[in-house]
This record gives sequence, C-alpha cells and structure tokens, in this order.
Amino acid sequence: MPKASKKSNQRKQEPAEAESLTDQAYALLEEMISTLQLAPGTLVSEAELSAQLGIGRTPVREAMQRLARERLLLVLPRRGCIVTPIRPEEEVMLIETRRAIETLVMGRAAERAGQSERRQFGEIATQMKTALRTQDFDAFARLDAEFNRLCIAACRNELAGSMMQVIAPLNRRFWFTHHGRRLSKEGVEAHIEIALALSRGDAKAALAGTERLLRYVESRIGQSVTA
Repeated sequence: MPKASKKSNQRKQEPAEAESLTDQAYALLEEMISTLQLAPGTLVSEAELSAQLGIGRTPVREAMQRLARERLLLVLPRRGCIVTPIRPEEEVMLIETRRAIETLVMGRAAERAGQSERRQFGEIATQMKTALRTQDFDAFARLDAEFNRLCIAACRNELAGSMMQVIAPLNRRFWFTHHGRRLSKEGVEAHIEIALALSRGDAKAALAGTERLLRYVESRIGQSVTA
C-alpha cells in the first residue's frame, strides 16, 4: 500500500511540476521579449531557447505557444518562430483596446476597492513619486506591476482583469521601445494621479488620469511615426 500511494502521489505531482516549468519558461521568455533582449524580428527555435533557459523542450514549447497567442511570437511553419515586429498600427489598436478595458477596470476599482486596497494605492503613489525623483527604473517597474495586480483585484471583475493581463506584455514591449529604461515624468505622473484617485475612491479622477496616460502613450506613437 505505501508503494502504491507513493506512485499515486508522484503521478499527481508531475502535472503540477510541468505546469510550473511552463510558467517559468513563459516568464523568462516574456521578459526577454518585452524588454527587447530578443529584438523584434529575431528568429528563435524551441531547441535554442530550451538550451539557453536550461528548461526542457516541452515546457518551452508550451510557453512559446502561449506567447504566440499573445502576439509576441509569430510561428513560421518548419522554421521555428520570430519575435513579432513592432508596427505603429498595432500600437494604435492596443491603445483602443486598453482604453476600453482600463476604463472599466479603473472605474470599478475606484468604486469597489476596500480600505486596505485604498491604503495600498496611496502607498504605491508615494513610492512612485520617490522612484521618479531618483530615476529608479527597477523600483518603478516593480511598483507598476504591483499597481496593475491591485487594480485587477480591486475591480472585482475577473474577466476584465484577465483581459488586462493578456495585453500587459504588449504594453511593456511598447514602453521599452519608446523609453528604454528611462522614466518619463509625464508617464509616471499619470500613474501617480490614477493611484491617488483610487486611494480616495474617486472614479471620475481615476478615469481622467487613465485618459491622460493613454493620450501620452498615443503621443509617443505619433513621434515614432514621424521620426
């Protein structure tokens, strides 16, 4: 009986372990693509990425399939994949999508956030101000990810939250394309404005801040087109 139980436990653990490796592979590859370590147009293969990451080919393949669904990789039959090129027209489509989703998420987060969540929004705003003053990109990136997670939780809408998560890697890649690791005063201040509005439960101000941020991002697209 103990041996049978042990085998049973092993069978139960194997899928979880595989899922964990897939998640690890996805996180590493998403980071490499979003931060332009893997530049747009780069040809990649399952075998090469598996060797580079030190993760088996099956989890890497599954991670690549997810990245293809999220439009970060383009599958080339019998050739592997390329990192999808960045096109200004796709950025415009992303802004349209962000405007619809983030307007819903921010408005509902302002209305539905609990006291603890409102306090956290205030703390994030304060720390973002410090990151901007000191030009601490790593701190801001961490705070921005924390801010997004908190918005998704506070809006109490799992479907809208999951959609926001899907477009997040595309948002990050466009940010690195236009800014690198430099913090934009206008972009960070728009984030701070939204976080403070959410800390007060002020939906109108949160939506105004969201629109300010999206208009700023749109202006960066225009500059890249005319450059």
